[in-house]
This record gives sequence, structure tokens and C-alpha cells, in this order.
Amino acid sequence: MAKKNLFVKRLEKITRHRWFTKVIPSVMSWIMRFSYYTTRWTIVGKEIPAGYHREGRPFIVCHWHDRLMVTPCVWRWKKPLHVLASSHRDGRLIASIVKKFHMKPVFGSTGKGVAAAKTLVRLAKSGEYVAIIPDGPRGPRHNSAAGIAVIPQLAQTDVIPFSCCVKRFFCFNSWDKFIWVWPFNRGVMVWGDPITPEQLKGMDEHEARRYIDSQIDAATMKAKQLLDQC
Repeated sequence: MAKKNLFVKRLEKITRHRWFTKVIPSVMSWIMRFSYYTTRWTIVGKEIPAGYHREGRPFIVCHWHDRLMVTPCVWRWKKPLHVLASSHRDGRLIASIVKKFHMKPVFGSTGKGVAAAKTLVRLAKSGEYVAIIPDGPRGPRHNSAAGIAVIPQLAQTDVIPFSCCVKRFFCFNSWDKFIWVWPFNRGVMVWGDPITPEQLKGMDEHEARRYIDSQIDAATMKAKQLLDQC
């Protein structure tokens, strides 16, 4: 146990070094792209975000924390995507990685980050695209925080649920069961039907959160079903 604790302390010390925080985002972004581009994808509903871009309409995309490895690779549009990120050390490392994908971090959380929520509302109102990982940064897994139901209504912006599944992966023993996608794979991505502010208006906060959760889960289930048919 003492040896294990010593190893953990040394590992934490290494991860705090400046060189580590500078090198890791570049290395990780390369690994993510390699896994993404060597995977044969079936993409369902890609016309949905394409239609919003064509019409110049903003949207809020939501997906679960465990799907983070390849989802940044999906963003190919010129206009940046503003991503809600935790202000903790892990969140800042993730923010450094997503910057490699033409994304801009907004630090805070949907649950307690009032300033971050206001920033996201302002960005969406001004026509910018926003991404929220509603069960990050600490969970509980596949359960969204409170602000996810409020932000789209204040911004009067649609939410698009998103998910993906792959044939071959490694699942970490972490709170989110993070999925590491192996290269040379087979996968399915699903853009779900948009959730409008009008749909959420008649619900209380708990009902709205559960509804958004269910739509992200539905996108995941659809991806799994289609992948089983491949």
C-alpha cells in the first residue's frame, strides 16, 4: 500500500509539471484523431447540424462524459464550438486538448457555475455554437446537472443530443466508465432530434433534465442497435 501511495504521489507530481501540460494536449489530440480517422463511421442525422449551419442558427449539443475521446473530431465547421469545461485541473487539461479542435473552453459547471451559465446563454443568443457535457465533471454518470434545462430556455436555443458507439474499446474503471476508442475500428454516431425550448417550457426543472437525459440515452441506444447490425 505504501509503494502504491508513493507511485500515485510521483505520478501526480509529474502531471503538474509545465512540460506535461504542454505536451499531453498535442499527443492526445493526435491519438484522438488517429482513432477517429481510422474508424469506419456510420453517421445518422448529420443533416440536422448541417441544416442549422446552413440557416445560421445556433444550437447546444449535449453528450455524455464517457464519449469524450472522439467527439471533438466531429466538429469540422469554421465557426468555433464553445465547450463548457471544469475549472479544476482535469478540466483545464481537457480544455487544452479541445483547443486543438477549433473549440473554445468556457470554465465553470451547469450546476453551480452561474457565471459560466450566463456566458453560455450570451454566446447562444449571439449565434454561437455551444457544447455541454451535462454529467461532467464528476457525475453522477449519465445524470445531467441542473443548469442544462435552464440554459436553452433562457437562450431560446435548441438542444441537439449526440452519442456514438464503437465495436472495440477499453472501458476505464472511473466514475464515468470512460471509453477509450481503439483505432481501425467500426462505429456509429447519432445526432438526435432537436429539443426545442418550447418542449421544455411546460416541464419543471427535474422533468426537463430527465427528458434531455432520455434523449441522449436514446441516441446512444440507436447507435448501439445500428452497430450490432454492422
